[in-house]
Amino acid sequence: MNKLIFILTFLVQLQLYGQCNLYGTLYSNTDETTVPYAKIVLNGEETHYTLSDEFGRFYFENLSCQSYQLSISSIGFDKFSKEIEITGNETELTIELIDTMHLKAVTVFANSDFESRGMRTVEEMILTHGKKTQLIDISKMVANQSNNNARELYASVPGLNIWESDAGGLQLGIGARGLSPNRTAHFNTRQNGYDISADALGYPETYYTPPSEAIQEIQLIRGAASLQFGPQFGGILNFQLIEPSKKAFQYQGQHSYGGYNMINSFNSVSGTLKKKFSYLAYYKYKKGDGWRDNSKFNQHNAVAQLKYKFNENLSLLTEYTFMSYLAQQAGGLTDAMFNQNPRQSIRSRNWFKVIWNLMAANLHWDISRSSKLDLKVYKVIASREALGNLDKITRLDDFLNRDLISGQFDNLGAELRFLKHYPIGKKLKGSLVAGVRYYQGQTTSKQGLADAETGPYFSFINPDNLEGSSYVFPSNNYSIFGENMLRLSKKLWVSAGLRYEYIETEAQGTYREMVFHPLTNELLFDSTYSETKKSKRSIFLGGLGITYRLSDKSEIYSNIAQNYRGINFSDIRINNPNQQVDENIQDEKGFNADIGIRGNKKNFQFDLSGFFLFYDNKIGVINKKINDFEFVRYRTNIGTAYSTGLELFAEYQFKKSDSSKIYSSAFINGSYVYAKYGKTEESAYEGNDIELVPPFTIKAGYKLFVKKWTFSYLVSYVQQHYTDGTNAEFDPNAVAGIIPSYYVMDFGTKLELNKYLTFKGGVNNLTNNQYFTRRASAYPGPGIIPSDGINFYVTLQLTL
Repeated sequence: MNKLIFILTFLVQLQLYGQCNLYGTLYSNTDETTVPYAKIVLNGEETHYTLSDEFGRFYFENLSCQSYQLSISSIGFDKFSKEIEITGNETELTIELIDTMHLKAVTVFANSDFESRGMRTVEEMILTHGKKTQLIDISKMVANQSNNNARELYASVPGLNIWESDAGGLQLGIGARGLSPNRTAHFNTRQNGYDISADALGYPETYYTPPSEAIQEIQLIRGAASLQFGPQFGGILNFQLIEPSKKAFQYQGQHSYGGYNMINSFNSVSGTLKKKFSYLAYYKYKKGDGWRDNSKFNQHNAVAQLKYKFNENLSLLTEYTFMSYLAQQAGGLTDAMFNQNPRQSIRSRNWFKVIWNLMAANLHWDISRSSKLDLKVYKVIASREALGNLDKITRLDDFLNRDLISGQFDNLGAELRFLKHYPIGKKLKGSLVAGVRYYQGQTTSKQGLADAETGPYFSFINPDNLEGSSYVFPSNNYSIFGENMLRLSKKLWVSAGLRYEYIETEAQGTYREMVFHPLTNELLFDSTYSETKKSKRSIFLGGLGITYRLSDKSEIYSNIAQNYRGINFSDIRINNPNQQVDENIQDEKGFNADIGIRGNKKNFQFDLSGFFLFYDNKIGVINKKINDFEFVRYRTNIGTAYSTGLELFAEYQFKKSDSSKIYSSAFINGSYVYAKYGKTEESAYEGNDIELVPPFTIKAGYKLFVKKWTFSYLVSYVQQHYTDGTNAEFDPNAVAGIIPSYYVMDFGTKLELNKYLTFKGGVNNLTNNQYFTRRASAYPGPGIIPSDGINFYVTLQLTL
């Protein structure tokens, strides 16, 4: 009997003091929505507290089975307090909180002087879980914004190869991980979330980028972005424009003067009326003579934006962008000419003109705290025209008729996105982004002879009987995509995505072949050919991502995603004496993978990762024999290729407290890339280095904050690399060869005199190094394109 009493007593004690679990959900009394991020405390002990998640859920596990005083607090709600009894294995509660303010929740982020950070797991309508990301805050930079100096603007992004190939920063050329920087064509470039390239499907080169004075932030997601944004190997590069002022009217202006007669004026007005209607308009004018001879330019850029909020959750934004520029192109140089004088030019008749029109509308609906819908519709009407002598740079200008290449772009696109956060059971949660995309593009390309004058006269001599070619390249694209993110525990997140692409591209037109006698210039052969090509394909892309939280401030992340890049029909029919294109060139396929660790504390942030990029059917350039005496650079599918390496970004702020008036910060950004050709059609290329891949790139910067002054110093180093798959070190025409190692220093300063007036200034290429980043086979060459020497700028910024 005593044993039985003992056993019964033990079981009662086990029931009373065993391990129990408490689960609950918080709701608002006004609209029955859940209450996220409320603080829940048991018995007033800080060791027993948690926060409700975004679905209002909370839980405590492995508690003693007994009575507790439950306290809940959240901004905008009355404090809740009640004694509860936890018995049994699980106790579930549904609690209603009294809304005292009925205000929409606002997230406040701590102030930081860091110029960049990783993107949030959910950034607006984008899931970035497990991906390599970077968000650059332009407002915190000390950089030459008047010239869109990419070396400074992208200083915190590891592994970028930047082409500096035009005066005034008119075009952006960046590549990474073995991808060509040519007009950023391997990235999906967007402004406020919609496409801005010439033809996102058939000719994805970026002739327009917004002025940095008008950019609020730059969002960069590497190759795994293919699941949500399309199959480009490089990822997505999105420029978010500045937001309208909350006041009824505000003027902001930046007015600059720089070396070589550079004048820049940026003027913007914006405001918000009655909390429902907001507007933004800016205009920028820039001109200069350029560092080299024959390199003057001028540019106009304007934006008009209107936004109307129907209520707190529904808004409509419309936007129009205009940009035009005219640039004289100094042409390329041979190696000997560069070593003699990199500022010289033997092409005085080469010109480049670009006109860009973008129209967009964005309807955004916050359906609830957990659901959002976003629709973007956009139109691109644009043109670019290249005029001049494309002959080999070893020959002087013959001052005969010039070549004119004209491209017209007419594109229409729409993208619908739906974002949903949802609970799974009592503890798990997920986020889903899904959408559809429609894109229709049409590129019209013409090539023929223009006049023999020296000025920018973009007219064909024989528009009805062109000496080169006349083509139309229509394209259609339908996409369906979805990516789902699951939190399996407090530390482990997993995501999976799938994208379907239907792509249809076509080429319709004529090209002309003319053969002249080499001595008498007598026409020996003249024939015009017509052709029509069409290609249809369906593509499935998949990917996975995993994140493991080591702590609240650090995590391990990894991803793998398939990529695809369609051929550009518009490349095929351009007659270029320096290069030919394979008529049977095929699409490129492959995948990107990342694994890394990143974290941040109050004064320190870092991101260290390794990557692997695989290319099948990689397009490159080989030397093809055309007769017993001549070779030509031939663009074709070379074979398989891969690049792998390490990327590091780390930044530390030497700051004792938030109130410190004198402090400093330093960062380092470095990458190592090992990039090789695998199995190729020509065995001579197997094992060669991939072109345009510097093995080492390093950037280091230091900023000093002294009250109202900020001083910035940046040094960039890029190691020697090849410009083609043959790994040729020298070419007499300078279109192939090495890019020698180089370093560049930049210095800048800013004085924030008051809230109305700011002075900026700086010196680029502080040591006046002579270097180049590009060898061009066509415009703006052919040949070596020297980078600018030492340059200065001063800027007056007004805010009224």
